[in-house]
Amino acid sequence: MTERRPTPTVRRRQLGTELRQLREGAGLTGDEATERLGWYGAKVSRIENGRISVPWSDVSDLLDLYGVEDRATREALIRLAKEARQKDWWQPYSDLLSKEARTYIGLEAAAESLHIYQPCAVPGLLQSPDYARAIITRAGPLVLSETEVERRIKLRQERQATLSREGGLELWAVLDEAALRREIGGPVTMGDQMRHLVQAGCRREITIQVVPFKAGPHASMDGGLGIFTFAEPGENVAFVGTAAGTLFLGRQADVRAASLAFEHLRAVALGPAASLDLVEAAAREYEQATERQR
Repeated sequence: MTERRPTPTVRRRQLGTELRQLREGAGLTGDEATERLGWYGAKVSRIENGRISVPWSDVSDLLDLYGVEDRATREALIRLAKEARQKDWWQPYSDLLSKEARTYIGLEAAAESLHIYQPCAVPGLLQSPDYARAIITRAGPLVLSETEVERRIKLRQERQATLSREGGLELWAVLDEAALRREIGGPVTMGDQMRHLVQAGCRREITIQVVPFKAGPHASMDGGLGIFTFAEPGENVAFVGTAAGTLFLGRQADVRAASLAFEHLRAVALGPAASLDLVEAAAREYEQATERQR
């Protein structure tokens, strides 16, 4: 795979990996390091997970604590910390985003691949503009201005653009057939969305599968899940959708459990070609419904 463009999120994760290895080499736990530096909560853990940016002075304090005296190593990590504090591409939209959404988009920008299962709607990375507009304007309690709606659509389109960049995100999406049948925005919008899915599924970097209704019950009916995969072993992050929001899981046991659940979904889903045939059939049904309404 082509090397990914080093975004600030990527740099934060690189820095976190390097600092964790140095901490482990010094024989300290994250809690011990936090306590010795007089920091709060789980700050060292958050730094190592790439969740927060860190001033270069804090990196210098960590290196002192870990006994790192090599000048080249110190200069490289401090430079990485400074680069990691630059703004991510999506920062102009940060006023629209919850903390969870910022975390998600940051992981999305940094990951090599995303495996995602979404039972009730088409994932944002695969939404057509009109479908996205219908989702944004009708889902949730907020009443948004037209300007806010258009900014959210533009953000979604810019996220989608990462799929086509050289070395960009590889996407494997498993949808429940309910996502094809739940009418959002009317038959015209749904017909266009189904055609959009067919086109997306023909691209090299995107794989789409559908779990048909006839597959019956399966292990992931309760909600969506996904796994972000990174270049560094042990850095993968899973997430699950809950009624209270998105829960991110960094423990490797949790990541393995989510990966196993996704493998089961791929097994019960139609293959990619048969899945696109089902999407194509849904597109024709919506187009026929549109003709009947005229």
